[in-house]
Amino acid sequence: MEQLSKEKMEELFLQYLQGIFKHTEISSTCVKGVVITRDTIEEAGKRAFESGFHDFYSDIDLSVKVRLFRDGSVTPEEYIKRIDRFGVNGNTALGWMIVPENSVCRIIFYNGMRYDLIFEFDYADDVSLYTGNLASQEENNMDWPVDNINRFWFVQIQALGKLYRGDHLISAHLANANCNETLVLQMIMRDQQYGTNHHRYGYSEELEYVKDLGRVPYKTDDPVFNRIADHLYASALAYDRLVKNYYPKYQDRSGAFFDIWDWYESCRNQK
Repeated sequence: MEQLSKEKMEELFLQYLQGIFKHTEISSTCVKGVVITRDTIEEAGKRAFESGFHDFYSDIDLSVKVRLFRDGSVTPEEYIKRIDRFGVNGNTALGWMIVPENSVCRIIFYNGMRYDLIFEFDYADDVSLYTGNLASQEENNMDWPVDNINRFWFVQIQALGKLYRGDHLISAHLANANCNETLVLQMIMRDQQYGTNHHRYGYSEELEYVKDLGRVPYKTDDPVFNRIADHLYASALAYDRLVKNYYPKYQDRSGAFFDIWDWYESCRNQK
């Protein structure tokens, strides 16, 4: 990926706003109290970006105000599921997760931009809303739904950002959770191999993520940082290997994850 500067991030943010406002049901967006409309994308968008920018590891909390039909023919839950309309798909995003109870979609794009899209809904009779047809669905293995994969890679970046901000507690928690995800993948594979989910004794299995521990190329003088980084690196490689047992056509995402990591590392070295 391109090494991002603050200026490039602002440019990508303004481009993303342009895409959002192509949808006629969007009345406005907002970042840190700065309201953006179709007519003020350039001027208000720049102020909004500046108000929301903290460092290169930041996400952008972008509130999106949507007008839905008053008759309930399209519910907020249904609307948020169509996150593909906001440019989020397997070709553009490394990972994402939807939090329906908060009407939030959390995204990390391959270009390194992170967003929390926070949807707010108004209702009216004269709404202009056409969602179109959903593109053909990806293959979905119910033993390990695609949503799990997208969430894993979002959490990897979330953990990485926390790590580079010095939040070792949350970063370690998220990194350990994703190591556990690889263990769950292995447990399901074991159930399938032996035809049961009840195992009185185990089989002295090798832990897949442990194979890559000690190989992380990103290191500092801080041993806690290095330990967390080691787990993030190992779980990324293990996850790519394991998911292929569920999705033979799955394309590795660890390379894109490491590209973003390279950028984060370069930002740290510039401080």
